[in-house]
Amino acid sequence: MGAFIADQIAFMILSLTPLPAPAFSQPEQGYGLGAQDIHIYCLDIRRFTADHYTDAERVMSSAERERAQKFVRGKESYIASRWLLRKVLARYSNLPPKMVEFLRTDKGKPYLPRSNIHFSLSHSGHWAMLAVANAELIGIDIEAVGTTRDLIGIAESYYHPHEFARLQTLPGVAQSDYFYRLWTLKEAFFKAMGTGISAGLEKISFDLADDNINAQIAAVLNEDGDEWQFHQWTLGSQNYCALACKSRYPLQVTWFDALCAPAFP
Repeated sequence: MGAFIADQIAFMILSLTPLPAPAFSQPEQGYGLGAQDIHIYCLDIRRFTADHYTDAERVMSSAERERAQKFVRGKESYIASRWLLRKVLARYSNLPPKMVEFLRTDKGKPYLPRSNIHFSLSHSGHWAMLAVANAELIGIDIEAVGTTRDLIGIAESYYHPHEFARLQTLPGVAQSDYFYRLWTLKEAFFKAMGTGISAGLEKISFDLADDNINAQIAAVLNEDGDEWQFHQWTLGSQNYCALACKSRYPLQVTWFDALCAPAFP
């Protein structure tokens, strides 16, 4: 039995090759977005200056400004994320940032009325991410590694039994790596669905062997895993990012540094 477990550990470690870091591009004039395109805007909140906060105050709605004042922690991240959301979507909508309107589905997922542009926002630690696409079901998640989290306890409660069993065989860093890869993939999927993780993280399980991301989705969700595409990256050693999108087209993902893009309106 000991030899079997050792073989399983070696298999998992060899299978989980390092994730790539994003390769950033410079946005072209017009911000064209084809059917196969997904644009991801990355914001390092540590580089958000006093001028950016002033600009955010200018473009945020009164409701957003009121909400910002209620934050005890995370106020800076919230303001920077709203700035990112309004500035980027204004470009694609050809509207002033302050005029960008958000509505929510019956499940609470935000969307742009009268627009074919869809988006997903995530922030964790000092990073904020915004994914923009024509595909309606799109979700992005970024997670900063938390050193005090009980990874095994969380996985036992929320992951699929097969995922939990694999996680238990892994040591130290490999276990943390596997946990966060699974967590961000699940978060991204349920954000795309618009339900949030309350729908049940165990209802989708992932096989990450051989550099591929294969999903098995519970029948109750009425989704075909073959119709979904998943991608993952790391930002340094302490931040994991995942993208989930339902699309029949092979996706072309392009990354942009939001603070290096041409001046937003």
